Amino acid sequence: MASTIQQGPRADRIEWLPTEASGRRYARLHGPPGLSVPTAVLMQFPRGARPAEIERVARSTVLLGEAGFPVPEIYESRPDRGWILQEDLGDVTLAAAREAGTAVAGAYSEAVSLLGRLDGLELETSPRPPLDGKRLGTELHQFVTRALGLAEGPGPSLAAELERLVEGCTAAPLALCHRDYHSRNLLLHGGRVRVVDHQDALPGPVGYDRASLAYDPYVELPDGIRDRIAGDTPHLGEVAVQRLAKAIGTYADKGGAWARFIAPAAKQARRLLAAHGLALPVLDLAFASLAARAATASEPTSPGRPGTSPAASPAPPREGTAGAP
Repeated sequence: MASTIQQGPRADRIEWLPTEASGRRYARLHGPPGLSVPTAVLMQFPRGARPAEIERVARSTVLLGEAGFPVPEIYESRPDRGWILQEDLGDVTLAAAREAGTAVAGAYSEAVSLLGRLDGLELETSPRPPLDGKRLGTELHQFVTRALGLAEGPGPSLAAELERLVEGCTAAPLALCHRDYHSRNLLLHGGRVRVVDHQDALPGPVGYDRASLAYDPYVELPDGIRDRIAGDTPHLGEVAVQRLAKAIGTYADKGGAWARFIAPAAKQARRLLAAHGLALPVLDLAFASLAARAATASEPTSPGRPGTSPAASPAPPREGTAGAP
């Protein structure tokens, strides 16, 4: 008997997929009627979602697809019913392929080249404001309050350094950014790289997406390879460090299994501070403290010694969402 989703399309079988912090839910529909494909993915928005927001997400997908950016094809959109039905890109993320020992050098090269399709592109669907100083500063506030535990905000010295970091980011030229371009939002499907979590693409510092991909703590890569992926764009150091601080704030806010990514992100941020000659000693000390604290918390339990077992890796996200790193 065919399964149904409330106010959604019918299917022979419905398989709910893991999600992250987003209020949206995703389901794989097996045998979707009226389509010449065996499966499709339903993006179901939370109850009360405005139809205009659903229309915006659908339109951003269409516009990016028309520009040659390999996002999922949309089969049907029903803003009045709160869902979008789109192409099923499978479950093999770039992160999962790397962890499984698959050769991914070609996929990384393709992922970098895809970003060129965003050059000069503007989307009227982009959230406002852009990834400007105010938005970047808000992301760092989460880093301060959630990761560093400074509920009252940073002291004068750290606040001044964070302001300098944001100033460096905003000095870079603007370009359209995916904003969460990392190995868990890149899927290997049909012999090529496909991209999800694209609906909030907006203008931001040039090089932001390459830095996000290069210094992604979800995968282990040699530093030299990371630097080649990042390339050489204006104010790359500030952009990459801000991105890592933003990610650390998100991991701390989520807690649980996500805490395991804090140490590698903090260590990478310290390396980049030194490599790019960014004299931000208080921020460097904060990263050092986070790396040490996270490493201690993840030590395996041994007889007679308190500790915790290493956290299990969270399931690969269906999408990274704005709240996800």
